[in-house]
Amino acid sequence: MNRKQKRMIKHDKQFLNEVMNIIHKYFPKLFSMFSDLTDLRHQSYITYSMKTICVTRFIALICGIKTMHSMSDTFNNYHVIENISNVLGEDLSELPHYDTINDVFENLNENEVRKIQKYIAYAIIRSKMFDLYRFDKKIQLIFDGTGLVTFDYKHCDHCLVDSHKDGSFTYKHMVLEAKICFGNILISLDSEFVDNPNPSVIKIKKQDCEMNAFKRMTKRIKKNFPKLAFIVTSDSLYASEPFIKICLDNNWDYIFALKSTKLQSVNEDFEWIISEEPGSKHQNYYLLRDYSYRKVKFNIVRFHDEIGNKNFTYITNLDIDDCNIKDIITLARKRWKIENEGFNEQKNGTFNITHMCSYNYNAMKVHYLFIQLAHTIRQLFDKGRPFIKELKLKIKEVSQLLISELTSRTSDLNINLGFQLRFDMLII
Repeated sequence: MNRKQKRMIKHDKQFLNEVMNIIHKYFPKLFSMFSDLTDLRHQSYITYSMKTICVTRFIALICGIKTMHSMSDTFNNYHVIENISNVLGEDLSELPHYDTINDVFENLNENEVRKIQKYIAYAIIRSKMFDLYRFDKKIQLIFDGTGLVTFDYKHCDHCLVDSHKDGSFTYKHMVLEAKICFGNILISLDSEFVDNPNPSVIKIKKQDCEMNAFKRMTKRIKKNFPKLAFIVTSDSLYASEPFIKICLDNNWDYIFALKSTKLQSVNEDFEWIISEEPGSKHQNYYLLRDYSYRKVKFNIVRFHDEIGNKNFTYITNLDIDDCNIKDIITLARKRWKIENEGFNEQKNGTFNITHMCSYNYNAMKVHYLFIQLAHTIRQLFDKGRPFIKELKLKIKEVSQLLISELTSRTSDLNINLGFQLRFDMLII
C-alpha cells in the first residue's frame, strides 16, 4: 500500500463509526446498561442523563484522552457535541463538564459497573471469536496486582500504608486484576481493589492484601461464570498452598511461577531430581511429575533459555508430558502479558490508571473500571479491524485519528453489522 492509498483510507474511514459498529454488534446492551446505573442525584438538579454522563467519559477514554481536564478542553467543540449527540441519539447543546462527571462517579456503585465489565467479558466469550485461543477448551485467566497511586500523606480512610525505618509512612492504592488472555488480547474479567476498611489506617494491625482480594474476587468470578473452565496463571506470589487450594476448590487449573526464593524445599528437591533425571527428552526442558507438597500435588516444569541464560520454572496441576510440555511452557510465559500489554498500556500508553481523575476514592475506582471497559473495546478495534493492520497504525496513531475525526468533522452514524473481527494468532 503506497502513501496515497494510506492517506485516502485515513481520510475516508470513519474511525468513530467503526468503533460504534463494534459496540452495536458485540455489546448491544452497553449504552442501556449505562442508563440503568443508579442515579443518586436530586432530580431537580439533573441536566445530563446518566447515559450522557457515562458515554461522554467512555468515548474520551476510547480516544485515548488521559485526563479529565483534557477531556473537557477537547470536547468543548461543536463537532464533538454533534458527534456524541449522534452516538446517543439525543440533541445536545453542551457536553457535561468533568466536574459534573466526577460528581456522578462519586456516588456510583462500583458493583453496578462491574456488572457491565461482566457483560462485556461474557459477550466476548459467547461470541466464540476467540475459541481457537483456548487450551484444551479452557480459558487462560491471568491474575496480577498493581499499584495505582502513592502519597506521602493519608489520602483517605482506605489507603494501604507502608511504614519506614525513619518513622515516615507511604500511603497507596492498589488493585488486583483478572484478565482473560486470548492471543495478544487481554480482556478484563474482574477487578478487586486492595484497600483498608478501617479509618484508623496507621493503627491497623492487619491490612488488606492481594491474598484477601484474590479470595473476594474468585468468589465473584465463580458466581458470575460458574461453568467456565479456567487456567489460572500468575507470578510466584501465588505459588503457595492457600492459592492452590482456592483454584482446586473452584475446579480451576493453575500455572504459577516458581522462584528459587519461594518454596525453598520444593526447589531443592526439584534441582536434585532433575540433575539425575531431566524428566523430558526435549533439550532445555525439565519435568517432575506428581510432586507432593503438604496436602497438594503438582507438576514442576522448567525451560532453560540459552539466549538469556535464564530458567523459567512453574508449578501446575495440568497433565504434562513430552507431547505438550512446550505448549504449557508457552502458556505459562504469557503471564508477562498482563504487565506488558495490560498494565503497561494502561499506565504509559493509551490510558493512565495512575492519574487521579478524582480525589474521591469511589470516583477513582469507577474511573479505573471505565478504563477497563474502554481498553477492551480499543483492543478489539486496534487488533481486529483489517484496515488498522493494513495501515500499520500504532495505538497512539489510532487515538490521534479518533480525536482528529471527532473534533474536525461531524460523522454520520451508519451502523453496519456485516463485518467480522479478525485477529492474528500469537505464538511466543
